Amino acid sequence: MSILRQYAKMDKKVAREFGRRKAEGGGFPIDTKDIRCFWRVYEEGSINRAAKQLFISPQGLSRVIQRLEEELGAPLFDRTQKGMAPTACGTYLYKNCPAFLRKFDEIEAGIRRIQEQDRQLRLGFSCGVLNVFPLHKLDLLQEHLGVPIRWDERDREEIIRLVLNGDCDAGFITGQAADPELWSKELYRATLNAIVCQGHPLYGRDSLSIGQLREERFITLTEKFDCCNSFIQRCRDFGFTPQIVIKTMEIQLIYRFCRQGLGIGIDVDIHQDEVSLSEIRRIPLADALPWKVSLLIRRDRMEERTLQMIQEMF
Repeated sequence: MSILRQYAKMDKKVAREFGRRKAEGGGFPIDTKDIRCFWRVYEEGSINRAAKQLFISPQGLSRVIQRLEEELGAPLFDRTQKGMAPTACGTYLYKNCPAFLRKFDEIEAGIRRIQEQDRQLRLGFSCGVLNVFPLHKLDLLQEHLGVPIRWDERDREEIIRLVLNGDCDAGFITGQAADPELWSKELYRATLNAIVCQGHPLYGRDSLSIGQLREERFITLTEKFDCCNSFIQRCRDFGFTPQIVIKTMEIQLIYRFCRQGLGIGIDVDIHQDEVSLSEIRRIPLADALPWKVSLLIRRDRMEERTLQMIQEMF
């Protein structure tokens, strides 16, 4: 596809110049190092400052820019006493650098994926998912595929990003992802509960509404965990911001601090075996958003054998 088609919104005058130069034998460069050097010179407005950041000599960087201009068949900068002033073509190239580099990074990731698909399977888990994930199935999957499985636990948004850019073959996240490039399927859901200590006025309730908790103090996991974020959002739906007095990464601490009367804990109903309910009660929040786990796969990879097996197994 020609440059004119790739960048249809290009200024007409600049587009004609690019088209003319291209017809004379110029071509669009594929050396991303040159593009990244150009990007730095454009933002710094100076060969010398850009060269220091890129750890190359000013003379070497000047040759890179000159080579890029020759390849494109158009001047990208006017050399002035004050520095490098971008031309119309240079400004246009700069505006399109992010899309170009992002696409090239995707291509590189795809090539690595093709080279590695018979060597390993890379999975990602957002915080909290491993509490309910059937890890024994990974052993079965590895046995069927005959390749090692490598997995990482990260923040939810980080797992989504890793799946999108190809650094994870599939992800298991809390909630769902709205990105149109991702296929998502809910695998599991659980109830959000209030953890109430003995002696509290709400201790005897069989269920609670978010609206009944308006004046309470809370103990939750940090924002790395989706249950905290969904609880805060649901409280705001009811017209108030919850007073969270303690945030922790350790689920056991929520129950310990509840017993001490420091507040009402918020937890998902998935930790029955890890915590003691002595002197406290776990009460369902009837109108809270359910805690969900979803499988993520890039839509353009759903037909790959390994990812089809993941879809079937989970």
